[in-house]
Amino acid sequence: MFPYPIALVFVVLAPFVYHNYSGYVLFCTDTELSPPWCHTFPPSIYTYVQARYWNVGFLRYWTLAQAPNFIIATPPFAAVFLFSLYHLRHGAYPRSQRIATQRLFSSRIYSKHIVSSAIFLHPALTPHAIHALFLSTTVLFTSHTQIILRLAASMPFTYWAAAWLLTENPHWGRWWISWSLVWGALSVVLWGVCLPPA
Repeated sequence: MFPYPIALVFVVLAPFVYHNYSGYVLFCTDTELSPPWCHTFPPSIYTYVQARYWNVGFLRYWTLAQAPNFIIATPPFAAVFLFSLYHLRHGAYPRSQRIATQRLFSSRIYSKHIVSSAIFLHPALTPHAIHALFLSTTVLFTSHTQIILRLAASMPFTYWAAAWLLTENPHWGRWWISWSLVWGALSVVLWGVCLPPA
């Protein structure tokens, strides 16, 4: 069972490693004319291009000029962060408590609120919560913040967060859904003509 996850990780990382290896062979074989990234460890053309031409790096995007992008990106960040922290705090609990919770659900005496909350605390969501929290934190502090608008749409956890908002706090849930509809329509136009924050 252990070699299977390693094989899957290899399949995901192989194109990235090959891309960097190809760049290294192409640009770093001549030591006199090689760019600075050839002398770093590990030599990564991707990291160099991101930092040099796109200004990607820790807190490098945190400027006053980028404030509108931070404002536009706030709703998905807020939903994903809040739900991730909620789930990790209340849902990732010891097995003994999970068994007690399952026994509670096996009886017929429980409130709708307990059931609705328990759906969002299911242990199967924990890997998604960790992934969403890690990815969102990385994007917030080291990337162009507005790319969360594209990344969040591809994460199932975002939709769990929206459902959680609608269930636990309907006012904020409706506000988030309204924002998503407006942003979705607007982004089709912006991305279609390559305008920021595409």
